[in-house]
This record gives sequence, structure tokens and C-alpha cells, in this order.
Amino acid sequence: MQVQNANLPIQVTGRHVSVTEAMKEYCRRRLACLHLDYPKIIEVQIILDVQKYRHTAEVILHCSNHITLEASAESDDMYVSIDEVVDKIARQMRKYKTRLMRKHRPRKHTIRHLEETVLRWEWVEEKEQLEGTEIDFGNEP
Repeated sequence: MQVQNANLPIQVTGRHVSVTEAMKEYCRRRLACLHLDYPKIIEVQIILDVQKYRHTAEVILHCSNHITLEASAESDDMYVSIDEVVDKIARQMRKYKTRLMRKHRPRKHTIRHLEETVLRWEWVEEKEQLEGTEIDFGNEP
């Protein structure tokens, strides 16, 4: 069982907005459970941007094997944008992980050539009648 990565480096940057400690803590809490889906996260960058009534959140994940995942979301509230972008990045991570699992999974063998014998009730009755009789095959060489 995997546990959360307490030492996951999360860098929160603000453009045209001062990032409060509450915003940083909210981002940390929302991103803490991402490590359970894909444990090879090296660094997380969060960029929060405000332009009039557009609040944009962008997440960049740096993972092992030179994998970089990016997602962004935009709404009229910063916390809603953070929620949406975390959901998007989690969906991307699950998609990538299932692709990897499917790629390295051994293929299942199909049983196309398996013949199934179907017995009718009349055949069963005929077989029961024939069991008591002896069959003479004639001359045996």
C-alpha cells in the first residue's frame, strides 16, 4: 500500500496576484493525494494568474522518465480553478498510467477453437438403451 509523499516539492507562483498562505495550503492539500495514483512525481509547479475576472490555475508535473504533464483551468474563482486543474491533471495521470499498464500486460489467449458438444435429450436416452446390449463387430483380424 502506498502512502502520501510528505516531501513532494510543490512550487506555487502567482502572476498579478499575491499568493496567500491559505492558497498554498489549499494547493498542497489538493495535490497530496495525486502521489497515490502515480508515485514517481519529482516536482509540481502551480502557476496562479489573475486578469480582471479571469482566475487561471496551471499545474505542471515533472515525473520520472522525462514525463511532463500540464493542465490549466479558468474560472471566476481561484479555488474553483485549482479544483478543476487538479481534477484534469489527475485524469491525465490515470490515463497515462493505464496506457503503461496496458502496454506491458501480457495478452490473454483466446479460446476460439474450443468445441462445445451439445447433447440432446434423445441422445442421452439412446445411450442409456445401448449400454445394456452387446455389439458384435464380426471377424476381427
